Amino acid sequence: MKSIRRRRFEDLPLEARERYAENTKERIYSTITLLAVATALWHSSAHHSHLGALAAIAGTVVALWLATLMSARMSYRAIHGKGMPLEKYREIFFSASGLLTPALVPVLLVVASKAGAMDLSTALLVSMIVLLASMFLFSVLGSRRIYDSFLKILTISLLEMSIGVGVVAIKLLAGE
Repeated sequence: MKSIRRRRFEDLPLEARERYAENTKERIYSTITLLAVATALWHSSAHHSHLGALAAIAGTVVALWLATLMSARMSYRAIHGKGMPLEKYREIFFSASGLLTPALVPVLLVVASKAGAMDLSTALLVSMIVLLASMFLFSVLGSRRIYDSFLKILTISLLEMSIGVGVVAIKLLAGE
């Protein structure tokens, strides 16, 4: 029986790895943005409905997604002096799809809150924790591919996650 070889990123062509890198970059960017939104909603959760929280979370990532598509299209026209080819649209749709993914857990938690599983404040707090944990996990997984030292991986990942912690702190200090 043949063993199935697991495909690794290193086995992919450079162009494919670049597309995955773009998708991941957008996902991390959206995670940081959603941290700010979830923190603001959590800080003033008594003044928000479940529907309002869902609209803020989904609206944020959809707006980021649309802004990315629009800016890619506009910049391509400005630089190349012609419309974007269909293949370029496909690349941008794939990379921009990373913007939508981080909203999944916060949306599910707010829906669970609406169903009575927890209150809205708890759903938003757990969303913040999950978003921070996902930043840390992305950093650990990426760092493991480069470094052998557990201490170095942990240090880098904690420092990178501190960006998210900083976003939360700024939102709370600003009173939002």
